[in-house]
Parts: sequence; structure tokens; C-alpha cells
Amino acid sequence: MKISTVQRHGDSISPSVGGIYDPMCIFGGQVLFLYQLWLEKEVCDNWSIKAGRVSADTDFLNDGLYRYSLSTAINGPIRATLLESTVTSFPFPVWGGRVKYTPDDKHQFQVGAYQIGDGMFDFTKHGLDFSIRSDDGVSILMQYDWTSTICERPTHLFVGAVNSFFEFDNHDSVGTTDYVLRVYAHLAVEVVPNLTVFGFAANSEQDEVALTPLQISFGINGKGMFSSRPDDHTMFFATCGDLSDDYGDSIGEAVDHEIVYEVGHRFQVLPSAYIQPALQYIVTPGGTGDIANSTVLGAWVGATF
Repeated sequence: MKISTVQRHGDSISPSVGGIYDPMCIFGGQVLFLYQLWLEKEVCDNWSIKAGRVSADTDFLNDGLYRYSLSTAINGPIRATLLESTVTSFPFPVWGGRVKYTPDDKHQFQVGAYQIGDGMFDFTKHGLDFSIRSDDGVSILMQYDWTSTICERPTHLFVGAVNSFFEFDNHDSVGTTDYVLRVYAHLAVEVVPNLTVFGFAANSEQDEVALTPLQISFGINGKGMFSSRPDDHTMFFATCGDLSDDYGDSIGEAVDHEIVYEVGHRFQVLPSAYIQPALQYIVTPGGTGDIANSTVLGAWVGATF
């Protein structure tokens, strides 16, 4: 069982950048959230059932390597799913649950169902809105994970799909769409000891609803790249989000893509504390070409108590 709360403050610099991906993944809300409130039970050795108040990214669409980025382009679940409101993420809980089957160390299968609706990102309710409304929808997620080796190198692969049933407003603000499908895949390979290269992609053919029908990301994470700093991590990330032509028509602009590059280094100053400066370069924010490219300096400070 898990119960957790989150309290976030501050404002993002995203309005000054003008892009679809926020350069800051932790900010705002200004209120205390009740985040996770769930119970998980293992049954029959290889099965587990989890249900309660939770966000889909605790089990799907996510990988620990994403958590080293300061940008929402990659930190958290695959961002394209949030931009079309088919799942929630930290710290926004909904009713949901999943069934997981793990037959052995290499294979894992999951199926989950999560509430979606107009109030899913309403921070003013402090995470305490437990209601299920008649006009709410549901997202059914399916994911297969494979953890093994390729050419004797540790490898993690997952593939999945988000099936969302809800009355989504189309970009033209006239029509609606009752069902949205997005498929996704992730591959990470430790190419040499302590150096992992990974990439993921997510695609939806429904341009009328999806803001970024295609998102592709790539990353490198190296631990102990400097002999004097064996616990540090050095990272590089790149994300390209291809914006929907239907979205462009709705704003009267020709849109193409937005690209985010990020490089950072996490200094592990203590076993329980780190500081991570990072540099982001954002190309064609908003995808229109009307907004100048942006350079963003930032840093994380983290401590565990």
C-alpha cells in the first residue's frame, strides 16, 4: 500500500519560451496534493493487482532514464499522451488500476484502466475529488516489457498502446472524436558498462485530436564517466515533436515540429544529495517558426531524507 502527498510551488518559464514542451518538469500548483492512495496485492506468484488513486505513469509509458531530464519533453510519461489528455501524470491522481503478469525475469505483461475527464488536471481540488462523473471516459493501457540482452549487452524493451474512450474535442472546435489510439515503444541498451543509450517513439494517426501525432526521443546516460566521480551521471537528450496539421489549421498557422536538446551532469555530492546543472536548446518553439529558438539554463537540487 502507498499513500503520498506532493506540494509544489513556483511558476514555469514556459510562457517566455512559447513551446509545447515545458523546460521545467516540477513547478506550480501552489497547493498540497493527495497524490497516490493505492493497494497492490501479489497473487499466484506471477500475478499482481493494483488499484486506487494513481496516475498511469507509475506503471506505463515510463522509464527511470527519463527522470534525469529537466524538460517535460522526456521527463515523465511519453509527453504526447499528456498533450492530448489521454492519461494523467504526477501529481494528478485518478481512479485506476492494473493487472501485471510476470512469468519470468525476461517478460512482463500489463493491462490497466484509468479514469480520464475534464477535471483530471484540476489542481484546485487538492487531489481529493474522488467523484466519477457520467461524462468521464477511460483509457485502457496495454504494455509488454522484455528485459534481456542483445549481443550480450543488457537491454530493456517495452511496447504498448493507449486506447482512450472519451468525447475529445477536435482541433477545429466543432467536431468530436470518441476514440483515440496511440502506440509507443522504448528500447534501452547498455552499450558499454555504465553507458546506456535509449530511444522511444509514440504515434497516433488521429491528427484531429493529437497535438503531436509523432514524438521521437533519444538519450544517453553515463554513470561514472570521470574516474574521480564514480557516482555522477552525464546525460544527453533530444526530442522531436511533429505537430498536427489540423492543429495548425485551427490556429491559422503552418506548423512543423519542435525540437528540444538537453545536456546535463548530475553531481552526486553525497549518497543522499545531488545537484544537476543542465542546458537546453529549443528549436522552433511551438512549431510555427514565428518564435525564436531558446537557450535555457537550469539546475536541479535533490536530497533524500
